Amino acid sequence: MKRILYTLTALSLFSMGAVAQSSGGAADPHFSQFYGAPLTLNPAMTGAFDCNYRITAIYRTQWGSVLKEDAVPMFSTPAIGLDFRTNKGFTPSGAFGFGLSGLSDRAGQSKFMTNRVGLSLAYHQALDRRSEHFVSVGFQSEIWQRSISYDGLQFPLQNNNGSFDGTLPNGEYLVNNNFLSWDISAGLLYTGRFGRSGRSSGYIGAAAHHLTRPTESFLGDKSVRVPMKFTFHGGFRFKVKGRFDAQPKFIYMNQGVSHELNIGNDFRFIFEEREPEGNNFRFGAMFRMVGGDNKAAWKDKVLNPEAVILNAAIEFSKITVGVAYDINVSQLVNASKTFGAFEIHAGYIGCFPRTRPQTIFCPKF
Repeated sequence: MKRILYTLTALSLFSMGAVAQSSGGAADPHFSQFYGAPLTLNPAMTGAFDCNYRITAIYRTQWGSVLKEDAVPMFSTPAIGLDFRTNKGFTPSGAFGFGLSGLSDRAGQSKFMTNRVGLSLAYHQALDRRSEHFVSVGFQSEIWQRSISYDGLQFPLQNNNGSFDGTLPNGEYLVNNNFLSWDISAGLLYTGRFGRSGRSSGYIGAAAHHLTRPTESFLGDKSVRVPMKFTFHGGFRFKVKGRFDAQPKFIYMNQGVSHELNIGNDFRFIFEEREPEGNNFRFGAMFRMVGGDNKAAWKDKVLNPEAVILNAAIEFSKITVGVAYDINVSQLVNASKTFGAFEIHAGYIGCFPRTRPQTIFCPKF
């Protein structure tokens, strides 16, 4: 009986989510190490690095401590990206970026899946003769595939004297469980380096996702559409002492009535002081706040504590490996026991031997 109740609760939440989507309340999956998935964060980051190509991968899993005893699969989100940039643009100090990205989000016992594959294009233009300040604009086009599995679900009519009986008819009209849609996103990014030492740099960006508002109803209801999402992110890096740098950063996202703010700081230890953009180890923490579940109630627009994020990463020979852990501090803390989400990401930046680009500066994120 307990399992049925939990399943019904999950179905109720799913139904409420569908209603929220129609009123602008759904939210995309997110990453604590958001710069580990640059093409998902902002299309303008396509090709925004100091070399010819970049490979990124990130994996997130969450709520395992809450759901594991009830045989409900963990929520998981892997994403990958591959992008290139040219050494030529409309001007000698410009460059194009091209990218391919993929994301797969799985949620709950219904195996609610969202798979996304996208192509992105960006252009980066220097604002000064020394090519230390750049403005970038990017666009992304994605194909979405959404599906749901009915095999693991339990329905009220399958309750046989307090026990689940899968042989009983569920009495439900199960609709199409698979559909495709198309989406477009756009973004802007500024990056700059300050001072003669090269140790101070900053960036600020903005992106608008789901410009086409694709439909997402399994019932074919075209009024149920993905709300647009707006992302603002930025940070500034400066020298603290010796080989230590500090890098405050933030990201704010708004989608429908939902909004989220992450603020924090990383400390970076540079292995070679003469190469501030070279090999390094970094560690830091962020604080996430969320809100806006009910558009009618002002109190739900207030940002509420959600998680403390601990992260660390090492970069060596153009290879980056990082981990992050979310310590849950929301109202779910009694069930989660403060266990939230775990992430791991990896990236590699490579240069072609004879065509190493020289036109663009990109700070370490």
